[in-house]
Amino acid sequence: MALVQGTAQQKIERIVALTEGQIGVAAWPVGAPEQAIGVDMDSLYPTASTFKIPILYSLYRMADRGEVSLDTRIPITDEHLTPGSGVLQHLRTGIEPSIYDLAMLMTIVSDNQATDILHTMVGADRIHANLDELGLTHTRVPLSCRALLFSMVGLDPNNPEHTYDMFQERGRAQKYDHSGTAFSDKEESGNDLTTPREMAQLCEYIEQGKGLSEASREDVIDTLRRQQLNNRIPAGLPPGTISAHKTGSLKGVRNDAGVVYAKHPYVISLFSKNLADERAGENSLVDISAAIWQAFGGE
Repeated sequence: MALVQGTAQQKIERIVALTEGQIGVAAWPVGAPEQAIGVDMDSLYPTASTFKIPILYSLYRMADRGEVSLDTRIPITDEHLTPGSGVLQHLRTGIEPSIYDLAMLMTIVSDNQATDILHTMVGADRIHANLDELGLTHTRVPLSCRALLFSMVGLDPNNPEHTYDMFQERGRAQKYDHSGTAFSDKEESGNDLTTPREMAQLCEYIEQGKGLSEASREDVIDTLRRQQLNNRIPAGLPPGTISAHKTGSLKGVRNDAGVVYAKHPYVISLFSKNLADERAGENSLVDISAAIWQAFGGE
């Protein structure tokens, strides 16, 4: 096993060295973090939409404590309009999805509008308190999707004159503000940040049910297993392999983190930033996923 892991580690390092940009990787069998392989495991990376994992985790902790019912329906209004990925922004207002529905949309199609409703409902302070309880003190998710995306194109989400349509126009024109919060990996920036190791740890704690009832653990894993965006971690796995994961993407950023259900499940956390070629960067993540499967996915 040690020889196989060593070979996988060498492959990962070689792939990273050939990729123009920065990549962080952490992976280990569930319950055996001492067997971790990876690179740049403890550096900060923008979460992009992987920040939806701690939102999902914290939402279910609230449900376990009776602080929210997942069956509660939320009327969607124009005030909820959020750009980026997802489907809710394209539907007519007035629909009333349940909180459970919003959590599913947030996760499996990375719906930003659903995410921001839940981010507001759960609250960054509560999410951070839960992360602190788990010892994940470098993972911070203060920004909503709207705030994150607006900062990427030089807009202020708190300025009523800076609108959804303005974002769409700047986004189509690729008018990016590279000094914006969304592009920073500095702790003091106020960006949504994590490390590859901490996001892998969170996925491990979810798999182990830490802080969750058994029913909530099963729901969270089931939600992550229904993921529809499968062109990173799963693309490096043998056909039919089950995984529970969440992707994240921004300009120059391609991420994915979750659990792969090999004979013995393992956690895997792939992060990147400053990618010169996002397609090439994504291909590198697929190759890294395949290398990690060789280390942990066999008999």
